[in-house]
Amino acid sequence: MAPTSLRTQATASTPKALRFALFAALGTAGAAPSGYLTDSSGAIVHNDFKECWHTSGWSPAHAVEACETHLVSRAEPESAPVAAMEPAPQPTMRKISLSADAYFGFDKAELNPQGKEKLDKIAQTLRNAHSPSIQIVGHADRIGPAEYNQKLSMQRAQAVKDYLVQQGVPGDTIQVSAVGSSQPAVTCEGKRGHALIQCLSPNRRTDVEFSAFEPVQPNGQNQ
Repeated sequence: MAPTSLRTQATASTPKALRFALFAALGTAGAAPSGYLTDSSGAIVHNDFKECWHTSGWSPAHAVEACETHLVSRAEPESAPVAAMEPAPQPTMRKISLSADAYFGFDKAELNPQGKEKLDKIAQTLRNAHSPSIQIVGHADRIGPAEYNQKLSMQRAQAVKDYLVQQGVPGDTIQVSAVGSSQPAVTCEGKRGHALIQCLSPNRRTDVEFSAFEPVQPNGQNQ
């Protein structure tokens, strides 16, 4: 009698479940999942309890979702990381100190065009400044009574304040005072009449002094 093949012996003498596994092991499988018994078509073999058969080389690393749903979790797509918003660089502060003279006509408290031009530049700087402190001192020339000159110098100081406020400078940052003719810029000794009036024009003024903090951007440019 011709010897029976191993496949025939397995068919005749082994239990059904084991036969099924042996057939799968002996069959020619294609690209089979590693760690699992497969049939001739490459499908994973199941026992009577619908469980996948493992080979001796199986480990959890070989688990497939169809057999080990408790071991294999569906990989969820990773969301793109959100770039952190970096805070914008903050401007630093530097102290500025400037002064200017605003001039007036003889016996007048109205600003002349030259004085307004100077005050326009100051107002532009102060509108962008932080914590400004402004001191305005009114002056007069020595022609006329001292009491009258004191009053006139205060009117000139107030005229400068009013103009700066009109240009957008906060009024509560401005202080005014007057000194009459007590602090002349020129004396004009030996002058008389119209020549004296012309010579004393620098004394008909207001001194505007202020200090403030100006924002300076990190690149070194003023705001």
